[in-house]
Amino acid sequence: MKDAEYVTHFSLWAISKAPLLIECDVYKEKKVAFASSKLLNVSTEIVVANCSTSSKIEAKRVQWTHNSQDGTIRSALDGRCLSINNCSTDEGAIINQQWTVSSADQTIVSQMNGKCLNFNQQHGPHVNTLTCNKQDYQQWLWNAIDGTIRIKHDGQCLTVLQELEVWTSPLSDHSQAVVLLNRGNSGNESITVKWTDIGFPNGQAAIVRNLWTRKDLGIFIGNYTSPNINYHSVIMLKITPTQNK
Repeated sequence: MKDAEYVTHFSLWAISKAPLLIECDVYKEKKVAFASSKLLNVSTEIVVANCSTSSKIEAKRVQWTHNSQDGTIRSALDGRCLSINNCSTDEGAIINQQWTVSSADQTIVSQMNGKCLNFNQQHGPHVNTLTCNKQDYQQWLWNAIDGTIRIKHDGQCLTVLQELEVWTSPLSDHSQAVVLLNRGNSGNESITVKWTDIGFPNGQAAIVRNLWTRKDLGIFIGNYTSPNINYHSVIMLKITPTQNK
């Protein structure tokens, strides 16, 4: 792995509240030689974030909203549409992003081809569209309260696979640990974390601190947008509410 990927690996491990162990001689193992210069000098603030007494939670990934007027189903995290790929690019091809949601038979049907959103485990969990058959692999339970969509078959959530991710975990001092991850394989992107996504009011002022550099980045209201993050890299933050001035 590259140096930045070791930082990414460690950051995700830490925010997931997993044990922080290195099972090798870091002074001899070439592939983790980076650990001797970087990971052995890990910010104590990251260790504190890992050991917080707050309850362990899964990192927030996605929620969904359905617009019955235009038929779109959008990720609440990044606003992107649930879409059938490899469709016609001719005028009007937006129909590949339009869906009819039926609460009666619990189906999500493509307006492009009339087929049902289908859960498939043949090559790992994923979804596709197939002829509607009224089986529980095509029945979806939409929770209007938390915005999740679960497959009736085994209760797994419909999840968007995305390149830019925001991982969050609460800390015992009522702040939030946040990892901004660029999972892409090329390029660099900025990532925005919204206060409303991490349990803070939209108008809340908060101190944003970079846990790897151990530097405060300033006080921000409502959200924080990172500088560009290289692919396979992260920025790990601590976001602490403060009084508005």
